[in-house]
Amino acid sequence: MRIGCVFTLSGLLLSTGAHALDAHADAAVFAATARHHVGERVTLDHCHLVYARDDEITCIGLMPEDATGNVRLAGKLLIRVATAETQGRSRALALCAGGALDEACEVSVAGEVFDASRSFGLDEARLMGLREATICWPD
Repeated sequence: MRIGCVFTLSGLLLSTGAHALDAHADAAVFAATARHHVGERVTLDHCHLVYARDDEITCIGLMPEDATGNVRLAGKLLIRVATAETQGRSRALALCAGGALDEACEVSVAGEVFDASRSFGLDEARLMGLREATICWPD
């Protein structure tokens, strides 16, 4: 089911282009195409939060298990949580400060796509992220 949704959502996001307002996409698929959506608002589903800090959180996108049961990392995005999003940030700090890919930290995150490369001194490599983000916890 998730694989079908991934392709459907990514097709929807890519086909609507710059006109998409808060389009939904799977974090694993979106990580590869994020650079084409700078300035757009998106909601990323299946975002595994890790390394939560006051100013930034990392979103890991995972592909579904393969035939041998291995899960592959498909991409990561930097999440800069909106200042007003204190409850979501506090919960992320409490549950997702480490690098474990726990189910408790699988969320949806909405925000504006931006290129964070310059803030890290990267030229050729791309580090994409969401800014002014809000976290939607599953419960």
